[in-house]
Amino acid sequence: MKPSVLSNFGKKKESSGQSQKLQDAFQKMQKKAAVEPSREPAEPKIEQKKVEKVKPKNYNFSFSSEAENMNYIRALEFEKRRQDPEFFQFTASDVVKEGVELLRQTGQRLKKRPAGMIPTRRGRVMKGAELNNRVRTSFSLTENDVEFIYDYIYTKSGNVLGAFTKEDFMNDMIGALKAKYGEL
Repeated sequence: MKPSVLSNFGKKKESSGQSQKLQDAFQKMQKKAAVEPSREPAEPKIEQKKVEKVKPKNYNFSFSSEAENMNYIRALEFEKRRQDPEFFQFTASDVVKEGVELLRQTGQRLKKRPAGMIPTRRGRVMKGAELNNRVRTSFSLTENDVEFIYDYIYTKSGNVLGAFTKEDFMNDMIGALKAKYGEL
């Protein structure tokens, strides 16, 4: 008569010889593992703290500018990518961020604009030949960069709101980039 074994539901049933051998082998492995000391010295467990990178929120910031300014931004983007594999994912937005950083480093004291005030206003709509030399585009910039741009425009406008535009800012930024990298 075959020995009986408890099944999954606690009922006794007769087992085949093969399942009995597997159970015996499994029990021997469990006993061996419990008796055999680990060969590796016990190391204290060190809890690793996960450092989460806080990704700054980006905003699409639109510009209307001369085509030659955009061509310079694109040329600088491709030149950076060509120089070093580190800049493989360098984008036009990164060029603008670098230009904003260059303007920050000039050390000019900016007036803080009133809360919620955006110092730009809609101008007239361009028609005909003017459109041929103009490009409308947007760049992905951080909130800090956008705030700097608006404060820069507000400071440069002086008392006349709208006297200094995003396009004028773009010209200043391209001038700072050309001073650093030269003509491309």
